[in-house]
This record gives sequence, C-alpha cells and structure tokens, in this order.
Amino acid sequence: MLPSTIELREADQLVVRRLPRAVAVGLASANIATVAPTLGTDEFCVSGVRKVGVVRIAGHTVWLKPKTPVRRLFAMLGYARAGSAIWTEDDFGFEEDEDLVPALAHAFVRQASRALAGGPLRGYVTREDALPLVRGRWRIGDQLTRRGGQPLPVEVSFDDYVEDIVENQVLLTAATRLLRLPGVPADVLGALRRIVRVLDGASVIPVGAPVPVVRPDRRNARHRSALALASLVLTGSSVEQRAGSIVASGFLVDMWSVFEDFVSAALREAFKPYGGVLVSQYKSTLDVEGTVKIAPDLVWLVDGEVRACIDVKYKVEKHGQYPNADLYQLAAYCRRFGLGQGHLVYAAGGSAPIGTVGLLGGPVLRRSAVSLDLPSKWTLDGISQLVRDIADANGHGIACLDAQPEA
Repeated sequence: MLPSTIELREADQLVVRRLPRAVAVGLASANIATVAPTLGTDEFCVSGVRKVGVVRIAGHTVWLKPKTPVRRLFAMLGYARAGSAIWTEDDFGFEEDEDLVPALAHAFVRQASRALAGGPLRGYVTREDALPLVRGRWRIGDQLTRRGGQPLPVEVSFDDYVEDIVENQVLLTAATRLLRLPGVPADVLGALRRIVRVLDGASVIPVGAPVPVVRPDRRNARHRSALALASLVLTGSSVEQRAGSIVASGFLVDMWSVFEDFVSAALREAFKPYGGVLVSQYKSTLDVEGTVKIAPDLVWLVDGEVRACIDVKYKVEKHGQYPNADLYQLAAYCRRFGLGQGHLVYAAGGSAPIGTVGLLGGPVLRRSAVSLDLPSKWTLDGISQLVRDIADANGHGIACLDAQPEA
C-alpha cells in the first residue's frame, strides 16, 4: 500500500476506519489508541485516542487532532510547565485552526527569533584539556598519572566563555527536531534553518539523552518562552516505539498529562492565598494494617492537617465498567481524611455530569465543570472561583477535590 495521510481525532468513541495493518499495529503498540480488527479487510475499530500531534508509522503520516482548540492547548501547556502564564495567546504567531505541529513550529520560530535577535547567549563552561601551556588550573594528579612526570602537554582545567551552553543546546536541538517532523510549513522551514545557523557554535543533544534543565536567571530571561517551547518539542518528539519492523516516530502530546498538569498548577496557584502547602502524590493507607495504599495527586496541608485531597485525572469513563468509580474513589478519600464534602471537577462537555451527590451516611460530593474552550484567563478565573467557594464553605478549605475530564 502506498504511503498515505490519515486523520484521527482525540476521543473515546469507537469508530471503524480503513487503516494499513502496519499503522494499526503502530497505534496500538505506541499506546496512542485502542485498535481492534474487524471482519472487514483492513478495517479496524479505533477508540480511546489518547495523544495528539503527528506520528509517522511505516511511511504513513497520522494526524491526531485535539478536541481542545490549539491556542487553548498551548496556553495550558505553558501554564502547566511554569505554574503561571509564560506566554499569552497573542504570542503564538499561528492561526486558530492550525494543527498542533504547524502551530508548534510557528510558535517556536516566533519566540526563538525574538530571543536570538541580539545573537546567541554565551556563558562560562569548565573544560579539561591537555595543552602545551598552562591555562587555568593545573591538575597535578592527572599530570602525574597520565603523563608519567613529563612536563608537556599540561593537564589543566579552565573556564571557557563559549556559545556551547545549555540554553543554546536546547534551542538548537529543538530546531533540528522540528526540521524532521512532518507537517512543518515551508515558510517555517527557512526560519528554522536560520536558527540552526545562528546556533552553530552549540552542540546538538543526542536522541534519547535527558533534556538538560535550564535554570532561570536574569541572563536568560528573554529566552524563557522559547526555552519552554523547545522543552515541549524535545519531550514530544522523543517518541519512538518499535514493534517488530514497525517504527512509530513524530511529535505527540498526552492529553491526559496536559489536563492533569494544568489543573494541578492552577489549583496550586489558587490555594496560595489560603496558606498551607500543596503536596504531590501524598501517600497514605485506607486500612488499619496499612496494606491498602492510596496516593491522591495533590493534598493540601495546613499546619500538618489534611484540609483538601485533590486527585486530578483525565480519563473517559468506560460505559458499563463501574461508571461511578470516580465517586467511589472520592468518597474513600473523604472518609480517610475525615472530610465532610468533596468536589469532582470535570472538563466541560455535553455529557459532563454536574450537580451534587449526597451519600448515605457519608460526605456530600459536588460535581462541577470547567470549560477548556474559553480564553485561558476565564478558565483560570473559574478554577480560582471554585477554590474560593470551597474555602469559604469549609472554614477556608476543609474539602476534597477530584478533577476529571468530561465523561
């Protein structure tokens, strides 16, 4: 079968699609979607598309489109990575209806070009070398062990003021990765090549190597947005899944992770005025023996006491398979920590449940929805209002939250 372009949309609903067998195997093995064969030739049932972006499988290009508008998705990604709005929706430089990869390429070129307008950063890097003269610090121990007492060359270490620093390495590697992705617009390719030329004094991070952590400071302040986008490129483009002779590679973003990280960051910011500390993956047990482990994503501690238990999730309920599992989990958390009420926060949608569930002899569970289709500021304001209501109704925060997407 000749190479083709295939479109799938992020969703849990089952659809029947004609797919090359290699693509079906690649989607399943890379955990991108649930794929099952049908009785038809080259027809597969596809459901649970969990990632968005673009992936190349056995020569075929598969576009995975998000339900959330791309501009809102970028705003959520930025907020989740920095805990605040590191760029506004006007900073992106792409149209509202663009696909994720073209939009990412446009945004990266726009921010990187701004950051590099005055040339690449330079910084001091400690190097070790054998030189014909003394420079910096003489490493006497290495001189004796490596040179056997010979005076030359001299084993030294010194600080070199160079362009091959972590900021430039991250930007250069991101530009290089984008040049290899399918779907990058032609006008952006030229800009990416110019960025590569500007950063020719830096080295490319090898594929598979961990992405270096860039510590923010005054020196790299103007690179902040570009570096955040570069980190996103490197994280998403690191996908490579091999199933036999089938290789899936491209740029993918896990929407579950995006939602969880965004809601967690927004809740953390909203709870700040009420004091205490928000702890991730708070470990506890449900039983006396300590064998039934629980670990809510976030727990709000005030003076060492659990005042709110927050479990952030992005999952689509499986119809007929314990559809009330989220309520069971929330009720168990509330019972464990002695909380009188809990809150389920869903991503707004036509089927997102809202309202109150009063449990017999147990806590009151309140379900509300937060829209991800509205401008980011409105979404964050909605989350802040929710936290204020919880705090006001419970003596400044005795509550339990479990954030969910639409069912």
